[in-house]
Amino acid sequence: MAGDPRLPGGIDRISGLTDDLLGHILSFMPVWDAVRLSALSRRWRGAWAHAPVLNISDKQHPDRFLEFAGAALARYGQPDIPSLAVTIGRRSSLGPATAAWLRGAMEHVVGSIRVQVDRHTPPLDQLVLPRSLRATAMTLDLSGDVLSKGVLVLPEPAEPAAFRRMTELSLSNVRLQVQPDRLGEFLSSCFPQLRKLRLRKVCNVAAEPRLWPLMLDMDMLEELEVDSIHQLTMLQVVAAKLRLLIVRHCFESLAVLRADIVFKVSAPGLEAISWTGWFPKQLNFLPDAQCVRRLSGIIVNWPSISWADYCLPGVMQLLETCSGADRLDLCVDIYDGWVPSMVSKQDFMERMPHLPNIRALSLTIVTILRMLRSPIGEIVFCFLRRCPNLTLLHIDLSTLHQFTRQEPHYLVFPDDDAETKAAKPCQDREYDPPKAHKYQLQLGSLRKIRISGFAGTDAEMELADLLFGIGAERSALEGISISSFAQLKDRIGRIAQKMMARFPLAGGRWETSPLEEITWTKNNDGLEISNALRSTTIM
Repeated sequence: MAGDPRLPGGIDRISGLTDDLLGHILSFMPVWDAVRLSALSRRWRGAWAHAPVLNISDKQHPDRFLEFAGAALARYGQPDIPSLAVTIGRRSSLGPATAAWLRGAMEHVVGSIRVQVDRHTPPLDQLVLPRSLRATAMTLDLSGDVLSKGVLVLPEPAEPAAFRRMTELSLSNVRLQVQPDRLGEFLSSCFPQLRKLRLRKVCNVAAEPRLWPLMLDMDMLEELEVDSIHQLTMLQVVAAKLRLLIVRHCFESLAVLRADIVFKVSAPGLEAISWTGWFPKQLNFLPDAQCVRRLSGIIVNWPSISWADYCLPGVMQLLETCSGADRLDLCVDIYDGWVPSMVSKQDFMERMPHLPNIRALSLTIVTILRMLRSPIGEIVFCFLRRCPNLTLLHIDLSTLHQFTRQEPHYLVFPDDDAETKAAKPCQDREYDPPKAHKYQLQLGSLRKIRISGFAGTDAEMELADLLFGIGAERSALEGISISSFAQLKDRIGRIAQKMMARFPLAGGRWETSPLEEITWTKNNDGLEISNALRSTTIM
């Protein structure tokens, strides 16, 4: 019923929509679809030209992408574009003509700019950044090919405060046509209002990647993410308002060579650090990092094998430097070749600092239990022993039932009849599984426990015994939440019965929910505690 979009009641809902609401709806779809949608009602005709986001994609018209994009820009109902989103997924749209059109279109934008090259698509041809922009945010992801990056040419010479309105900038899969040491200077001088900066897989255009420093002096910067920049020789940041620092998989090129890396951050207001991968030899926080309250992203290899030894001192140094943190998120990656005799050689926990200020701890255990039988309880015990004042604890066991590390969605569970046999820890003469009484901890402040990815195997039941089994003193415990997998929906009742029989836990009650979740709540105000537990996210 084109032109008469009526509901069964005979009321024309579309004609009653305001222009702003119409534009908001149309901004979620590519311009080509928005134009076609106008055939449904006269009220919709031309509405796409007033949408707050001009959303252009080459999927519907690959052979006429530039023609259509140019026409859309020319017919847009305003001289200034509130926001521009361009998605490119075909080789035919990656040439210099597209890069030139993008450069011109970006100059009209007063809101956000997003340019995305789809996955498995080669990089965009050389994109020259305009000498100045009025946009407030920009995201450039110039290649969908993991082996190549799109070239971005920065303006030379750069005008101070040329991008003065921009508060957010993200560059991904980019090769910069600029001297390596110029990037920090360019960002510091041309983006005086920048609050969020993300650099991911950024390098220079030299045939042989050159090592380069990144030095930032940005008064307004609040969040900085540096991801997969392997050639960094220096990361130096002066940012009085910086609250969040994220470093992922940087410094590898130099860390392997045991070369010196300079890391200096002057951020008196820093609140959270997320660090994954290699560390420089020395972490320098000025004046110090006692203001940091949250640490996350940290990976600990168990046991500490030779190639990971260089990371371990960095982990220890970060924990010691940020000893005032009260929230800690750790991933414990258990070596696939683990054998029980390695436990006696493990000295990591002897080197781990005491962490009395940690109140919320999240542990993700990464291992493949169908291939090995790791001492999960012992590993968790080692960390809990260093954090005696915990109030919130989350343990994620989701990877234990993966078929391989590369296939997170392919899960394998033991049959009910074979469950005990399949899940027993490995036994050998050099390894005596510690008994329950060896695991008891004095965690008098622990109020809430959450376990994710629980399937009820013997190894997991041993972990539960450590946390709230007979003899465990948990006087402050208010609630326990245990979630399983959708694939085990039919088995969740039997797992719950096993939990109730083995852990009666006086003073509270066990319950099950349709969402593959088993909960225990303290009798006093049990309903409120149960609801709060379900909504609590530790990290």
